[in-house]
Amino acid sequence: MSHIDSFDHELVGILGGLPVYHPLEKIEGDFICDKNQLVLGGGSGEHPAVVIENPTGIVAYFLNEILNEIEELKSWKEIIEPYLIYDLDELLTFYDWDIETYSSFYKRSKAKSLLNPSNGNNIEEWLILGFGEFIFYSMPELAKELMVKLEDPYKHFKHIRYNNILIVPPNFPVYAKGGNKFF
Repeated sequence: MSHIDSFDHELVGILGGLPVYHPLEKIEGDFICDKNQLVLGGGSGEHPAVVIENPTGIVAYFLNEILNEIEELKSWKEIIEPYLIYDLDELLTFYDWDIETYSSFYKRSKAKSLLNPSNGNNIEEWLILGFGEFIFYSMPELAKELMVKLEDPYKHFKHIRYNNILIVPPNFPVYAKGGNKFF
């Protein structure tokens, strides 16, 4: 049993074979997070966790990355600026990751089975951009403070860029104490 199984949570997806969870209560112990965050891995008994510390900052980081590519979005710069965080340590916390864990994850991030594998240069930024896109499209309530300021935000997008977090289909058994988030 993994650490997260001691708490209410729901499965929101899978990234490179690792579960992505949404806590439904405050979690303390192997890692610390609450219902306003996401967790990659479940802690001891599963995989060392990465906590998405600031979902709003992650979405702002993702949007900032693509602002210059979509002409209509340049006006969003002012809106997202107050939410931008460039210190990656304020966006992600790696709990109990050692050299072996990083090395293994580095290999996972480059897997050809991912739709958009990392280039291997900056795994943290790759995670932030992927989670930012995922939260923007799939769980905007985690970045509500920013999302409510973006008028009809999805009309400007014609394709996905990162899309590495896979959602579990309906009726598949999941072991999360809160079930499958989307079905």
